[in-house]
Amino acid sequence: MQGLSPAMRGEHWMAIARHTPLGVLCDLDGTLVPFASSPEEARPDADAVTIVEQLAALPGATVAIVSGRPKDWLESFFPGDNVFLVAEHGAFRRGAGAWQNVADLDPSPLLSLADELEALARRHPGALLERKRTTVALHYRNVRRGQRGELLIEAFGIIDRFLARHPAYERLEGVLVVEVRPASVKKSSAVPWLRGLAGAGARLVAIGDDVTDEHMFQVLEPQDESIVVRTSGPRRTAARWELNDSNEVRAVLRYFHGVRRGHTPPPIVLPREIEQPSPQRIVEGRDLLVVSNRLPDFRHVEGDESERKRNVGGLVSALEPALRARGGMWLGWSGRTVADSEHVESGIIDSGTAQLAWLDYRESWYRHYYTGYCNGTLWPLFHSFPSRVTFSDEGWSAYQEVHEELAKVASRLVGPTAMLWAHDYHLLLFAKVMRQRGHTGPMGHFLHIPFPSLDIFSMNPWAAQLLDALLDFDLLGFHTPQHVQNFVACASAMLPAKVAEDVVHHRGRATHVAAMPIGIIPDAFQEPPEASVVEEIEGLMRSLGNSTLVLGVDRLDYTKGIPERLIAFGRLLELFPEWRGKVSLVQVSVPSRADVPLYQEQRATIEAIVGRINGEFGEAAWVPIRYLYRSYAKGQLAELYRAARVGYVTPLRDGMNLVAKEFVAAQDPENPGVLLLSQFAGAAVEMRDAVLTNPYHADGMARDLDRALRMELDERKARHAKLLASVQRSNAVTWAEGFLDALNACR
Repeated sequence: MQGLSPAMRGEHWMAIARHTPLGVLCDLDGTLVPFASSPEEARPDADAVTIVEQLAALPGATVAIVSGRPKDWLESFFPGDNVFLVAEHGAFRRGAGAWQNVADLDPSPLLSLADELEALARRHPGALLERKRTTVALHYRNVRRGQRGELLIEAFGIIDRFLARHPAYERLEGVLVVEVRPASVKKSSAVPWLRGLAGAGARLVAIGDDVTDEHMFQVLEPQDESIVVRTSGPRRTAARWELNDSNEVRAVLRYFHGVRRGHTPPPIVLPREIEQPSPQRIVEGRDLLVVSNRLPDFRHVEGDESERKRNVGGLVSALEPALRARGGMWLGWSGRTVADSEHVESGIIDSGTAQLAWLDYRESWYRHYYTGYCNGTLWPLFHSFPSRVTFSDEGWSAYQEVHEELAKVASRLVGPTAMLWAHDYHLLLFAKVMRQRGHTGPMGHFLHIPFPSLDIFSMNPWAAQLLDALLDFDLLGFHTPQHVQNFVACASAMLPAKVAEDVVHHRGRATHVAAMPIGIIPDAFQEPPEASVVEEIEGLMRSLGNSTLVLGVDRLDYTKGIPERLIAFGRLLELFPEWRGKVSLVQVSVPSRADVPLYQEQRATIEAIVGRINGEFGEAAWVPIRYLYRSYAKGQLAELYRAARVGYVTPLRDGMNLVAKEFVAAQDPENPGVLLLSQFAGAAVEMRDAVLTNPYHADGMARDLDRALRMELDERKARHAKLLASVQRSNAVTWAEGFLDALNACR
């Protein structure tokens, strides 16, 4: 029915409105009722109730409200028998008689989960936990935007631990809400139920705005219609039609009522067809496909535009200009998982700057590919933490399977001669699977983490297969010359490959290898801050009193050396007692992988060290360490960087570490801070004018910190000028363009 003219569309919906029997399934929040600041405030008004009851009272019309709300709450607004009710996403149904418990599940496992989430909500102003009989829902609409990321990371950690123990339940993300419910309970169960109540030959119309409503849309039959309400903005949907808001929903229901009463009211609004992009049109002429595990500016459940999260960090600012210039596309995981028994969906959206192609992951892929082989095997191995590595056949099988699925999607998006650029340790096999599908165009890969030495890499049971697959790429990029040397040494030792300068020859192919350190956009850290940002950071500085600020900013990860950094700061206070009361460390730890036990242990370790040092050295008017488990936006970080006398960037191992470059870019050239940088960060190769330190040596790092704190202005300015020149010499955009130019030369 794509491409109906306005007249034909009017005729189509007139026929739907007249059809007998007609069944209507209508969601409540965000569909019939506008969103409010809390679930309790989102109540159907008299107008909404009247519209539904009047339509339900007409002969041949059957109307059901299908909601996630509790049954008692729904019944308080729709007490009469004419309107049928479906509560808690299908767990309870009320037809012409009493309520029926469809789920028939023991709700007791949810009690402990609800207690944990309620305790979490109390720590985050604006968060609200809604307890129901068969589900619990954590609402975060009223949580400050800058605090939502931390809340969700912690919530997902709690929920995922619960799901591991209770596989009969599942997590579902809605618009600014995350819910846990029985996996067997879905709104889709209301569709055959209402069809049976409506009678033989019924046509159904399902209306909803949320991901939970997609289950209804997906099980409708060809004669039925599905309408998505765009309350929360664009998102992928199985619906055929769309409306903008609850006002338009009510207008359509009034239209149905008027037509069925024998009137022919002119429709104020009718559902609009959703245009689906043509794959043939999309493929034509595209010459660049970027592939990474996650996508930029994309969430499977979108909120308003300001809520979209950048999932690939500095990579976004590097690649978006190149994608715009070349009309390219970016392919990656949607962030959504589906049951292993469900079909894996994929699709395309437009971010405004580039087309984004997505696919869902199976639950088993998330466990064995993403959490397992990627983050349990490759991440610790490549960072040279062999004691943290786990190997499993399930992980390796899932790693191969996900590559096959990505290659299948990629082959539909571009022709066989297009340029492909894969990123990071998640996609080491990508060129191999694409070559097997007949791709002949140039393919490049950039590794954003270190490449380990031969003795470490050879621990991997599938090391030779990984190397063999990597040499199906035409160009391999690494951050540092040492990473290049490690790769070449591994290829020479483990494969019958031959190396000639910067080219590795293997199986008749020539693969170029190069050190191509990624950069940032330096000017972005000198942009004038918003007044609210200045006020927030000034408030933090006031809380430090007259203390000099030492600043650490890291994602919470064992590779970042946060415990070692804290211990070294404690040693500074022991070895140089004159700093007591005069210097404070603010450690910002961005939440990460809270569902992984190893990261939960890391956080507990850090908090214990902070407590010990503050207890040992703290005074009534001075707290040595402020530990902030949260994320900050770029403008906030820039203000923090500028306020710091020392940027404390001391990972145990890092591919690059862009925080070091951001710190330098944000400084006031007339009074810059000092960068104290781990010698094991990739950035140390370029940033030799930082104070380089060994994060494994607590006393040595304490002495280096003392040196940085005492550094005179002239030396600080001289070092900063050289560091800034290095940061400006190769920025994110020139890095991306340089890689693509080199890859294009491989044609």
